[in-house]
Order: sequence, then structure tokens, then C-alpha cells
Amino acid sequence: MSANTIKGFTRANHVGITVSNLERSIAFYEALTGTKVSNIDEIGGPRMAKTQGLADTRIRYANLHLDNLNMDILEYVIPKPEQASYQNNQISAMHLCFEVDDMDAALQRLKEINIEPEGEPIVFQEEDGLRAGFGTAVAYFRDPDGTNLEIIAPQGPFKRKNR
Repeated sequence: MSANTIKGFTRANHVGITVSNLERSIAFYEALTGTKVSNIDEIGGPRMAKTQGLADTRIRYANLHLDNLNMDILEYVIPKPEQASYQNNQISAMHLCFEVDDMDAALQRLKEINIEPEGEPIVFQEEDGLRAGFGTAVAYFRDPDGTNLEIIAPQGPFKRKNR
């Protein structure tokens, strides 16, 4: 069976980010993206819990629609959540990367909403060990709960095909 025979795994619908305080995280992501959440709701019970391998669950959530990806901001009420902390190099760590056209403008936006990058932003050069993608700029930062986030101004192979 060829890779083109199976459909449905070529588009992403959403990313879910578990947070400790829904209202605080809504304010953060609305300020970051300049987009208002489209829906705030609650879901739970045994049927939903089973989909996640849990005995019971109740989740307060908000939906935020970006141009090419939806975000689910999730606050678990039941079961009581535990704080996880991942560095980008840890196995199973994930991050959400926001694509920008102008890295300087994006960094200024972060500064305006009091977000500091994790380290110095860089622009990929030959010394970074790449064969392609020179001129791509990246910076990493975190949300209020420590979720790994990135911004990228892509070049070469880092550009999406349907842009």
C-alpha cells in the first residue's frame, strides 16, 4: 500500500495544551496570537474518560482558531493534574511552533506582552551544521505553565508546502 493510499494523516486539526488555569492561559494565548477564543465549554464523564484511558474526567476548555491550526486549551478538573516539565531535548517532549514572516516584529510582540525568549534567537547559518535552510530564524519561549513554544521565520526546507 503506497503512502498516498491512506488519507487523513496529511493535515493537522489541532494541538491540545493542558494548562493549570484556563482564564490565565486564554489571556496569554489571545495576547500572543491576537486572536480571540471562539468557544469556552466543559466536557467530561465516563465516555470521554475512556477515550483517554482514565476512569473519570472533567475538562474545562477553550478553542482558539489560528489560520492553519486550531488550539484546544485544556484545564483538567478531574482527575487533578500534575505539573510536568519538559526540556526540548527530553524524549516525548513536544513544542508548538508559530510561523512568522518577520522575526524582529515577532520578538517585539513578545516583548510587548512581557515574554522573554529562552535564549538568544538565531538565524541558521552554515556553522550550525545544516545543508539547507540558511536564513531561517528561530526563538524559543514558554507559556505561563512552562509549555515549550517556538517562533520561526522559515526558509528553504522549513517552509510549508501549502503556504
